[in-house]
Amino acid sequence: MGYFGCARGIPTEVTTEGALAGLKVLDVAGTIASAYCGKLFADHGAEVINVEPPNGGFETRREPPFIPGADGPESSALHAYLSTNKASVALSIDAESEQLMRLAEGCAVVLDDGRFDCTAFTEVAPEVIVSTITWFGRHGPYADFKGNGAVCWSLGGMVRNVGPEQGPPWVPTGCGAEIVGGLAAYIGTLGQVIARAMGNATGTVRLDTSIHEANLCFTEVGGVGGYRSGRRGKRLGVNRFAPTYPLGVYACADGWLGVTALTPRQWKNFCSLLAMDQYADEPDYQTAIGRLLEYDTLEPIIRARVRKRSAAELVTRGQALRIPLAPVPTMEELFSVDQYAHRNAFTRISSNGIDFRVPATPFRLFRTPAVAGGTVARLGESNGEYVA
Repeated sequence: MGYFGCARGIPTEVTTEGALAGLKVLDVAGTIASAYCGKLFADHGAEVINVEPPNGGFETRREPPFIPGADGPESSALHAYLSTNKASVALSIDAESEQLMRLAEGCAVVLDDGRFDCTAFTEVAPEVIVSTITWFGRHGPYADFKGNGAVCWSLGGMVRNVGPEQGPPWVPTGCGAEIVGGLAAYIGTLGQVIARAMGNATGTVRLDTSIHEANLCFTEVGGVGGYRSGRRGKRLGVNRFAPTYPLGVYACADGWLGVTALTPRQWKNFCSLLAMDQYADEPDYQTAIGRLLEYDTLEPIIRARVRKRSAAELVTRGQALRIPLAPVPTMEELFSVDQYAHRNAFTRISSNGIDFRVPATPFRLFRTPAVAGGTVARLGESNGEYVA
C-alpha cells in the first residue's frame, strides 16, 4: 500500500512498501544535490532511475571518498551513499532518443540541473513534475554561474563571522551545501506530488530550486540584525559568536568538548561544574552578551579548567545539570555514540560486493518506514530491464 494506494495519502496500516511506492522518478542531472533529492524518494519506496552518460556515468561516481579495494565507476563511497536502491541506466540524454522517451513514460518526477531541455518529457508524461536544482536558480544575473559550497556559504555571509579575528574567514568543507539544496528540492517536489495526489494540481509542473538560497538559512539573524542596525558584522574570533557566550569547542583531557551556556541557570550550573562559583552571580555575567564582553577575562579560565577534565565526565555531569554539552567524536567513534545506536542513525549498504555503513534517512515514518540499507547498482546495470 504505497502513497497512491491510500485515501488522500494517509496510510491506515503498517506496510512493507514505502510511502512513495508507485512513484517513478528520473534523475538526468547526476549532481550531488539531485542525487540526495532522489535518494530521499528512493528510500521511501519510489522507483528512482539514474539516467547516466554511458562513458563513465554521473559525476558523483568520481567524487571522494573512495571505497578501499574498489576501482572505476564503482569506487566512490559518496556515489554509493547517494544511489542506494536506485536503478542505473546508461543512456545518452537526447530529446530525440526513443529509448529515453520510452523510459520517461509514466514518469511522475524528473530531476535535472538545467542542462537538458525537459520539454520533450511532457509529450510522454504530460503530468510530469520537472524539478530543476541549480546553484543560483534558473533566473537572475547568477543563473549561469558555477558554484560550490565555499562560494555558496561565502556569498550568503555565513563564513564572515567564523574564524580568528585576524586573517581570512574559515570555510567549512564537504558537500553540506549540496545536501541542503537536495533536501529543499525534495520538500518542494514532494509538495507537488501531494498536491497532485489530492487533486489540487494538474498538468506539467516546473520547480526551480536554488542551492544557494536553500543555504541562506545558515546566515540566521545576522543579515536581519545588520539591516536593522546599519552596523556591519564583525568577526570576533574563535569561540566568540554573538550574542551567546560561552559557545564553542574546547580542548579537554581526552579530546574536545562542545559547550553552550545561554540562560542564567545554565551559566550558574556551568560555573558550578567547573568550580567557578565566584563568577556565577557576578552582575556583568548574567546575560550571554555581558559574558561575551568579558571574553578576555573568562576564556582563559574556562579553557584551563576544561582541559583538566575528561569529556565523558563533563558531559555526564553537565547533562545532569541541564547544560548543553556534547563530546566531539572522531570519525571512528561516531558509530558507537549511544544516541545514534538507539535510533539506528547509520545503516549498512553494499556497493560492488563491499559493505560499509552510511547515515540513514533522517525521517522516521512509522507506518511506512524508509528502506534501511540496500545495494548500489553498477553503471548501466538496469539497462536490460528498462532499455529495449
